[in-house]
Amino acid sequence: MNISGFLAWAHQCLLNAEEAQEYLLARGVSKEQWSRHNLGFTGGCFVPDPKSDAAHNDKCGDRDLRSAWCDTCRYLSWSTKWVHEEEGREDSRKIPLYGARIENAIVLPLTSYSGKHIGFQTRSIIEKQYDTYALNRRPEGYFFGMSAAIHTIWSRRTCVLVEGPFDHLIMERLVCPNVLSLTTSAPGKNQVNFIRRFVDNVYCCLDNDKAGRDGFQSISRYLPD
Repeated sequence: MNISGFLAWAHQCLLNAEEAQEYLLARGVSKEQWSRHNLGFTGGCFVPDPKSDAAHNDKCGDRDLRSAWCDTCRYLSWSTKWVHEEEGREDSRKIPLYGARIENAIVLPLTSYSGKHIGFQTRSIIEKQYDTYALNRRPEGYFFGMSAAIHTIWSRRTCVLVEGPFDHLIMERLVCPNVLSLTTSAPGKNQVNFIRRFVDNVYCCLDNDKAGRDGFQSISRYLPD
């Protein structure tokens, strides 16, 4: 899966989509942040060719060997919406619309501390729905906003943790630049390893609900006092 190609396509879609731009501005996301974080929009269906993926193999498509699929085939399966060939007829056969499951969604790139794009999260502008796609092989911890915040985090040895990318964008614009978004309510192992290695002080600003409180307890358990 050519993540860079997908993100470039999605960013161009955002620049041409008035409804997506209005959605971001209404959420308090500035135009400068669109560029800094390479935000995008799925204004159509991105359909990569599996044959262009060097890791494509004869195990792709085998449901019992899904972990061995190439990233392109994983993306196609993940992003597919199955619809009836004849609209309105439940007895007609279903056909795949590649990429349609994440159509009309804001694209939020996920990066490692070395600056590599390893995936993205999507947020539908029609309903409150998040989906996340990440490459299979990603040894480093990843966050939303990592590449923009990393130099400040390294210099200050301090970071603010939030749950979602939109929490991040507001916090970054109004409060401080050294923000990281978990993209979920609880940190993963590699995310914790990054924080333990590079950060001395962590300020948790997770949502005040059960998921957020559980996430805070999980972070507290793994990080030193």
